[in-house]
Amino acid sequence: MKTCILMGGGASVKEGIDLGLWEQIKDKEVWSINFAFMTMPFLPKRELWIDFSFFRNNIDRLQLLYLQGVPCYARKHNKYAYITEINQLDITRDPKEIDKKIFSGRMGLSGIFALSLAVKEQYEVIYLLGYDFGSITNDKNTHYYQDKLNVMSSGFGKPELYKENNNIKKEIEDFMLFIKPNIKIINVSPKSNIPYFEKIDYTTFFERIANEV
Repeated sequence: MKTCILMGGGASVKEGIDLGLWEQIKDKEVWSINFAFMTMPFLPKRELWIDFSFFRNNIDRLQLLYLQGVPCYARKHNKYAYITEINQLDITRDPKEIDKKIFSGRMGLSGIFALSLAVKEQYEVIYLLGYDFGSITNDKNTHYYQDKLNVMSSGFGKPELYKENNNIKKEIEDFMLFIKPNIKIINVSPKSNIPYFEKIDYTTFFERIANEV
């Protein structure tokens, strides 16, 4: 079974860490999205991001990650023209082009970018960690590492980015485009604002990956 774990930044990951997440997934195929790799006690199988500002602000860390053998994936950008170390992908925010390019959602989210790539590469089971789509506690606690990492981020502690008129933005519906009969997408966060995939808690997640071959 071709399986991967997408490591997002949602606050729900805190629960997993408290229960021993890193030990449970250290030998699995884990893709780090944005800052997640900075919190992991092992190297991810891939590092993914979209915003050029993320690259600019963390270039030294990303270069070290690459030198340690971790492939890096990002949105194709003219500022990366001569940086062959980055796997640059054509992306789109247009749902109608999802079969032609890697889809980043109408909001241009790295989490959707990673999910789209995993689907495009025909992973059969995809676990989503930290895919909360904003706050799950109705406060400014949006990322599990926002109080631990000294980094520049425009999204930390801003749940309003995912809301419009106090409701979850309609762009959350972009996740529905990945519902396919031959792919199982599982959200390891029972309180996630994303309602379209099976939701499980961390205990169930650990049991499942322990039994997978």
